Amino acid sequence: MDGMAERLGADVAGRIEQAPEAAGRAYRTAVLSCAACGSEEACVQWQADHDHADAAPAYCRNADWLEALRP
Repeated sequence: MDGMAERLGADVAGRIEQAPEAAGRAYRTAVLSCAACGSEEACVQWQADHDHADAAPAYCRNADWLEALRP
């Protein structure tokens, strides 16, 4: 999850600093969603192929949340 956030330029740490309780809960939910995803191999390969991206792949369960954290 953190690798996807990094490639998308999502400021997860900044959001958590701004609102630790609410953002912390959202982060936990995102991590659990990522852990339950069935596209792990595709995600690992996508991250290996992309140092930076403008959007998450279609199968990313956290795409909307990560998009909302982009500057």
